[in-house]
Amino acid sequence: MISKKLLNILTWPFRVLFKPFKRPARAAGRAAAGAAAGLGPGDILQDEYREEPPRGIEAAMFRQLPRPRLTEKSASELTLEQARGYVEQAERFYDFEFPLFPRGDFFYEEIEKDFLLKALGHDEESIDQRFIDVTNLFRRTLNDNTRGLMLFWTPLIGALLLGGAAFALHSGAFAVEPWAPYAGASALAAFLAFLVYSWPYKVVQQRNLLNLDNYVTSKFARINNNFQVAKRKALNVERDKRIPEREELMDEAGAWTLSYHWFAMRLFLCESMLRNKFYQVRRNTALYWAGGILLMVLVGAAALVALSKMGLDRTTLGAIAAAFGVYVVVAGAVTARATSTMFNVVQSNEWSRFSMINLDRTIRDHVAEDKLQIVTFRDRNRME
Repeated sequence: MISKKLLNILTWPFRVLFKPFKRPARAAGRAAAGAAAGLGPGDILQDEYREEPPRGIEAAMFRQLPRPRLTEKSASELTLEQARGYVEQAERFYDFEFPLFPRGDFFYEEIEKDFLLKALGHDEESIDQRFIDVTNLFRRTLNDNTRGLMLFWTPLIGALLLGGAAFALHSGAFAVEPWAPYAGASALAAFLAFLVYSWPYKVVQQRNLLNLDNYVTSKFARINNNFQVAKRKALNVERDKRIPEREELMDEAGAWTLSYHWFAMRLFLCESMLRNKFYQVRRNTALYWAGGILLMVLVGAAALVALSKMGLDRTTLGAIAAAFGVYVVVAGAVTARATSTMFNVVQSNEWSRFSMINLDRTIRDHVAEDKLQIVTFRDRNRME
């Protein structure tokens, strides 16, 4: 018997092709449920939807997400008890056994995502649980919008206009050369496809990515601030302690030191999670683009075969094929820029990234300062 996983792999192309046509029904169901509850779609951002509801025709055609609220604790609220909580998360990460023989999924990014989820702690107690959920929601939304553009709106515009030109011409509405209505329909369809791409789609995608970029910028900056505070407390913890308090000194020094280690590793893991999501968006955008071109070619070829069976002459069939071919080429050229257009708004150079946090220098300075103090006090005691 065929396994469920193998069956999903075999039927994946067909499910991708037909998913856009199921989207309006699901969207209507979500909208009705959200209206009944007084919320927008998506439980993760339900509070944000109250303050920033989707608006305009862009949101009617493509899904628009608000800017996620930041839940990361600020450095001013960082206490020793919180540092001990970070120590527990850090110990769970450092004790995690990296799987050398991962499961054999069809796409490797699923293997990488599974590792990152376990490394960050994919549960309600994890401080990065919301970050994981938010990035996954944005990834799905960006893919859904692109799939709707490539596999629904672009083929639909071409089919409706060229089909309408064929119906109008052969019903006697126009007494012109056969190629003229098709040429006009092809030009109008290309213009409408460009309009849908450059206005609703591009605006919504860029707005979504700007909201995600703002969220990531704020989160990474706060992690970096917490790293700096934890580092400073780890370097200076002995200034407030005396020899009788050595147990407390060891506990606090260990908590703050492991905390700043964990803040740095969280930056690295969160960056890796974003890399995983952005890769999937880029890969899926290319697949949807190729799938849209293939879908239009197959539909056009089927329509030409059906029209030839109805007795249309070769001149008319040639005009239809040429007009539809021009539309496919123009629409494909316009939508091919979808990935670069989306990611141009993401300013990753403004993020407080792992490479900028200087963990190696912090460890070196921390250990060097402690060793220097040990040698200084040892020599001073010998001289006395």
